[in-house]
Amino acid sequence: MTDLNPSATAEQEAVFFARESFLGELKILNRDHPNTGFGISLRTHSGDHYLLANARMPLPAVKSEGFPTGRRVACLENGDRFSSIEVLADAKAYETISPRAEADILGNALDLIARIDTLTGIPTGRSSHEPRIAATGTGG
Repeated sequence: MTDLNPSATAEQEAVFFARESFLGELKILNRDHPNTGFGISLRTHSGDHYLLANARMPLPAVKSEGFPTGRRVACLENGDRFSSIEVLADAKAYETISPRAEADILGNALDLIARIDTLTGIPTGRSSHEPRIAATGTGG
């Protein structure tokens, strides 16, 4: 049996934790916004790209192209385990929501990003004393 290198193992664990966190938050988003597709794009520092989505989010033909109708709701760049964590909504459904619903989604998205970043911890070789970059919502 071949052991994965520690960095690759840590990234796989981080993706697993992110997926578990997303599933719980996805239930909240689905309940509160039942007609909207949501997705998460995770990019690791080693260059791997993972997409997680609910059933209403259109999926890309090629993962590297990202979600075809994804509109960025919030993003964290240069996190501890991921080079970027993006929460996206289906742009077609997102056009019809109210400003209040948009604010609620933004709050949930920022909470989700913070949870993913916190749960996945600090990678090997990176000091916990380095400055952290805050997640911010982006206007569309």
